[in-house]
Amino acid sequence: MTKQKKRIVIGALLVVIPLVLLALWTLSLESFSNGFDADYVGSKVCAECHTQIYPEWQRSPHANMTRDPSENTVVGDFSDGVWMLPPEARQSIDDDLPAAKMYQRDGKYFMALRHPDSSEYVPFEIEHVIGYQYRQVYVTRESGGVLRRLPLQWSTHRQEFFSYWNLQEGSIPTMQDLWDQMRSQNSAWNLFCARCHTTNLTITSKDATHTRAETHWVDAGIACEACHGPGSLHAKYFDSNYVNRLAAFFNSKLHGEDVAYMANARKLDKGRAMSVCARCHGSDILLGSTDIYRIYEPGRSREGRTNDLSAYFQQTPLEPGRTFPTVEVWADGEPKGIGMLFRSMIESSCYQQAEVRCFDCHNPHDNKQPAVPGILQASIASNQYCTGCHENRKTDAQAHSHHQPGEPGSFCYDCHMPKTLTKLATGVLETTRTHKMSSIPSPANTIKFGVEGSPNACTMCHSEETAQWSENHMQDWYGTKPLDETLDTRLSLQSAD
Repeated sequence: MTKQKKRIVIGALLVVIPLVLLALWTLSLESFSNGFDADYVGSKVCAECHTQIYPEWQRSPHANMTRDPSENTVVGDFSDGVWMLPPEARQSIDDDLPAAKMYQRDGKYFMALRHPDSSEYVPFEIEHVIGYQYRQVYVTRESGGVLRRLPLQWSTHRQEFFSYWNLQEGSIPTMQDLWDQMRSQNSAWNLFCARCHTTNLTITSKDATHTRAETHWVDAGIACEACHGPGSLHAKYFDSNYVNRLAAFFNSKLHGEDVAYMANARKLDKGRAMSVCARCHGSDILLGSTDIYRIYEPGRSREGRTNDLSAYFQQTPLEPGRTFPTVEVWADGEPKGIGMLFRSMIESSCYQQAEVRCFDCHNPHDNKQPAVPGILQASIASNQYCTGCHENRKTDAQAHSHHQPGEPGSFCYDCHMPKTLTKLATGVLETTRTHKMSSIPSPANTIKFGVEGSPNACTMCHSEETAQWSENHMQDWYGTKPLDETLDTRLSLQSAD
């Protein structure tokens, strides 16, 4: 064959081969619908392909939320320990005996509670342990299938057992009260709490008093499908078709398109995207809405499944001075309890007028880690996030904050995300940052309601100064109105009610 013929053949091959590959690609590539309804398959199916993300998720608090008891999962002291009623709760001679005994027998874990009508101890075998970072909850299985939440929990901060709900309510934990806590409807853990501590909780049957229940879930803990939706169609689509896999990679990475049959919050509209987090972190909802939140699943259903909870984000009014545990509201109408963390973000103009998302700051697969190093603290990294929208603050940060660069008060979080949310999760009163990123320090509200009704970022840092001192500076620097107009509106509505 002459050199010229070789060139012709090679040239033809260079044209034909790509055309053949393109034809095979086109014939092999399967189309898919953005609207779909699938079944749950469990996180182990996801692990077969997602070999990098799966181990990252496995070490997260989400993955390890609900576990069987073992020496690796139980953080409480079950080495023949006891728990005593506080002195003010002791009403009889029997109350000088331990209220509870915690122990292990043959590899099993037990919490035995003294019966209020006798000195007899009733043992409850621990079926599951819930949580481990702040406190650990223990549930036992009853004969009717209810997983009953036991009244004593372990505080990781205090390193002791405590009666969490008595602490929340500010009540005295008598022996009778501890037993009564196990008779309330919401102590049926697999009918209430499990919707956020498992994946795809399904309630097959239950009775009106919550003494009998048949339930099951796909994954213990908050697994892949809790945030991405049921994955059966997704797994099937990519199971053996490598053209589908390759096309999905390029279309998703280069063109921002959806991946087949899977909800990715980054590619959902604001309401659907935030619903992924709201389902569990937006706890200030009416009791009648809990079943809606339970059956919610991420995605774009064609059958009418619940994919968007945004209509419920602000369902309950922010009643100034509300004292219901975990969803308290300050006297000035601002969110106070830890259960209001998500609500505080929804109230922010940064959410309402822009496109902020929870996963901008929080790693969605290892949920205690930052999405960007340093972004969860008042830092240069978090300032950069804020100035992504507030570009004018890049050049006049010091003039705006009136604090030296790098010092407390110079970072956006210091003034606009102060630690005004309270929590008793560890058994000790602590505070964490409000997520109402548009909040502005209001010493005027502190003057009106007192620090116990309206703390402000200025005197939280300058504790030696008064609210009036802070207000004088605010007036000098910014000419701030003496009272938030939004607060005026809330208070007038409350008065009308």
